[in-house]
Amino acid sequence: MLAPQAEAPRQHRGTDRSGGSARIREISWTDFDRHVQGLAKSLRGKVEVDAVVGLAHGGVFVGGALAAVLKIEFFPVRLAPRSRDTGQSGVKVHGGMPRELKGRRVLLVDDVSASGDALRSGLSALVKVGAKAVHTAVLLQRDLGYAADFAALRRDDFHVFPWDYDTRGTTPVAGVDPDTAGA
Repeated sequence: MLAPQAEAPRQHRGTDRSGGSARIREISWTDFDRHVQGLAKSLRGKVEVDAVVGLAHGGVFVGGALAAVLKIEFFPVRLAPRSRDTGQSGVKVHGGMPRELKGRRVLLVDDVSASGDALRSGLSALVKVGAKAVHTAVLLQRDLGYAADFAALRRDDFHVFPWDYDTRGTTPVAGVDPDTAGA
């Protein structure tokens, strides 16, 4: 089990892009652990995977936790800037998929599935590297979004994840460089 968060962080790191009409739901580390455990349970017996690829940024948290629960190898992968960050469509894998994934059964993981740009890009890159079979999993599946194979939650509410907070309470997400933050 993952260690629960001691207290709720004081400041959001992300931007609410829901237009103000959606309900905001906060997910604690305890909720996160419960959802990851449920996701792992839904995978068991349905698919065989021997590696997890987590798409940076949020997919690294979900993928890393899932790989730990499933006791299989984990590979974090960084995508080029997402369409929602740049206003342009299309996403590409930054630096490519690890070659060690050739011939392996892979679970491609992200935190949210909405447009599907990130998952489609990851799937394409995994096919190019020669992955034997690929399934997708997300923590949150948008009702009208790209359908991942497995999802812990299916809803359109705006969600704030535990990693959306700055533990010091001072740095907005736009000021964090994932290359230097360890993502």
